[in-house]
Amino acid sequence: LSSLVPSAALTNTGRGVRPPLAARGRVGRALMQAGEAPRAPSAQRAPLEVSSASLAPVEAARENARLKAENVQLREDNARLQLLADQAADEALRIENVARLARRSFLDNIATFNLIIIATFGIGVAYSLLEVDIRAIGALYYFDLGSDLYPSFARSAIALDLIARLPAELLHNYELLVPTNPVYYKACTSGIAYLFGDFISQLYQGRDLKTLDLARSARSGAAGFIGHGPLCHYWMLTMETYLDFNGAWWGTGIKVLADQTLWSLYLNAMYSFLIGTLAFRNPADVWKDVKATSWPALRSSWRFWPFVHCISFSHAVPLDLKLLWVDVMEIVWVTILSKVANQDEGEANDQGAVVAEGFGVDPTLEIVLAQQMKKGELVYADGRGWRPAEDGESWVLGASSGEAPQQSVFEKLQEQVATGKVVDNCWPLLAMWPVLYAFHQGELAIGLNV
Repeated sequence: LSSLVPSAALTNTGRGVRPPLAARGRVGRALMQAGEAPRAPSAQRAPLEVSSASLAPVEAARENARLKAENVQLREDNARLQLLADQAADEALRIENVARLARRSFLDNIATFNLIIIATFGIGVAYSLLEVDIRAIGALYYFDLGSDLYPSFARSAIALDLIARLPAELLHNYELLVPTNPVYYKACTSGIAYLFGDFISQLYQGRDLKTLDLARSARSGAAGFIGHGPLCHYWMLTMETYLDFNGAWWGTGIKVLADQTLWSLYLNAMYSFLIGTLAFRNPADVWKDVKATSWPALRSSWRFWPFVHCISFSHAVPLDLKLLWVDVMEIVWVTILSKVANQDEGEANDQGAVVAEGFGVDPTLEIVLAQQMKKGELVYADGRGWRPAEDGESWVLGASSGEAPQQSVFEKLQEQVATGKVVDNCWPLLAMWPVLYAFHQGELAIGLNV
């Protein structure tokens, strides 16, 4: 055996070494015949060494599996979040639809309420004015007229005659009623005129039954009842006493100048303060509005009132009917302004803009300012006050503290005189004098006691 395994004999010389088991049996003998030494069994095998190249596919497969699992999880999370978002959107849409339906129902209720109030007020006023004539016309068709050959023709003729006489009868009854309590009845006249004037101005501003502010119209009517009627009554008495100049034709011109300057400024300020008080506004804010709106109020009134007052303050209108004439002309002027402004907007293809907030001024000035606002000549901000723009034609509501202080009407007039624009705004006060003289000659021609 030592000769067969020389290496073992060299390494184990002097020791008795038992030949390995691999040398026994047919396998051992075959290996020895082939010249190979059988491997001795060991108690522990050498560790298996694996290269990095063989590990890369395994790690990549594991990473791919992990990413696929994360992708599936993200898809599930995304689907869950999308479902929650859809549910939230559906809930928001449902709430919006409910709010829209509630608002529509609320506006419908307001429209119904406004319609009932307007119809009740209109029917009451119409019945109080036409009660006698309505009963008379009803009696014509209820009772037998006798042996008339044309009873239907007679009834219709009498009814038409009653209707034709109605304005003169109402005017005569008013003239008889006013001397019994002039302050009260003139206050009622101005209250109704200002109520109708504000109602017309709101219609021009784009309001309908759903957005009509009847409280604002009521405040305007209350301001006319409290302030305009009684004050104008005493103002007209003062003018007739101290500014008549024994019936001179130019005395009417003096009355018009006094009315359209000092009295107009005072009356507009009084009206604004009354409206602001009834609306519970801060007096400081109302005073800012008064200072800023004085000049546009004068400019707008000079377009119409000097020529109207050529009749108002003449001897052609009795003293007890002067305020009625002025209030009727107030409604006519508001209607004219509304019609002209609507025609201008129709030519400009206006899309029906709505002025949401009232300006708290006279109804005629409300329409003028609303027209400027719709044309872009008026800047409406936060309600802290008015200020004139640099061009002098537009007006800004909401002057901040850092801007220039507001100009008073007298400073504005001085500026107009300095810039040569005074004639552009004051020409009606100059053009009325020939009208006054011609009207005076007409009074003399028809024999009026002037």
